[in-house]
Amino acid sequence: MWNNSPARGLRQRSARQRHNPLLRRSDRIENMLTLAVVVLAFAMLPLAILVGARTIDSQLTLAEKQVADYRTVSATTLADSTGVSVTSDVAPSGVDTAPAKWTWGNETRHADITVDPATPSGTREDIWVNADGNLTTEPMSPSAARVAGVIAGMFTWFAVMMIALSGFLICRVSLNRARDAQWDRDLRQFLDSTTRH
Repeated sequence: MWNNSPARGLRQRSARQRHNPLLRRSDRIENMLTLAVVVLAFAMLPLAILVGARTIDSQLTLAEKQVADYRTVSATTLADSTGVSVTSDVAPSGVDTAPAKWTWGNETRHADITVDPATPSGTREDIWVNADGNLTTEPMSPSAARVAGVIAGMFTWFAVMMIALSGFLICRVSLNRARDAQWDRDLRQFLDSTTRH
């Protein structure tokens, strides 16, 4: 019964493959590298999920802190809207800005804020400020935090796999050169052999 077991059959097939005279050493190395890349692809999935989950947690914590610290205040534009000012730290590209002022405690703050095109001077706009009363961006939403986590996880997986695949391809080129050199040596040896017919 033991002689006919599937495990024994697998071991015998594996042994035949290892000792197959037609399977060159470079072929065995390439097969092992291919298997390693496939195993790495599956092994990286839990790590990528972990990185994504950790990123989501940290981004949700940041979003909660921003919601707790940030406030909206009413700012008044001091001039008509223009293209993006080079002094604006929070204005995205492709939008109009205008100089504005707002009150924070006993102080009056000034900065360039993003506004709709053709916004006239004297327009009141709601803006976000941080705990110090300085202009800032809108707090991160929970959905944006989750998207950031998914992107982080996917980036981790793809980055590792790109490195692994690059290494595999470099090794494959080297193995192909070794195979070509071996073929050339075998062919020259055959042609120089006195026993060939």
